[in-house]
Amino acid sequence: MSPPATEPSALFHAKWVAKIALLVALVSAAGLLVAIFWVTTDEGVSYGSVVFSRSLTQQKLGPVMVVFALLSVCVEALFTWLIALYSSHRIAGPLFRFSQNVKAISADAFAAPLAIRKTDLLQQEWQEFDTAQKRLRDHYGELRDALTSCQQSVAASGDGPRLTEAFARLHEVECRVQI
Repeated sequence: MSPPATEPSALFHAKWVAKIALLVALVSAAGLLVAIFWVTTDEGVSYGSVVFSRSLTQQKLGPVMVVFALLSVCVEALFTWLIALYSSHRIAGPLFRFSQNVKAISADAFAAPLAIRKTDLLQQEWQEFDTAQKRLRDHYGELRDALTSCQQSVAASGDGPRLTEAFARLHEVECRVQI
């Protein structure tokens, strides 16, 4: 059993999310280290100054950690939202094109469809749609040519009105199928 066609693309997006999460974690760790060095003082000459410095560090460290944690979550949420938006456009875009193509082909069976972008998902579905649309267009063309050829043969041979009526009905069906 072969893997789905979208698996490499999904893996690509998962790698991006992982890279962004790792980057945000590294930036957060660096920010916390900077914050710890910022809140600590260099007064370590006597035991009293060390205790006082530690006390100040403990008082300031909690709010600093909360601020950096909130910033980290916000940045990671923003990047994750951007990746999700980008990924959803890679699916929504082709679906929109499919719907526009179906509308255009419904109006005119010989209309050329709008292709999807090479970077979009649903490439296999697009190939199947394009193949089916080309076959349908060829079928309509052959039907129209055969109908025209038959009408010309009937007109040349001068056969009865019943045969002309049958071709008129066939022409009506051919027009209805294309709409």
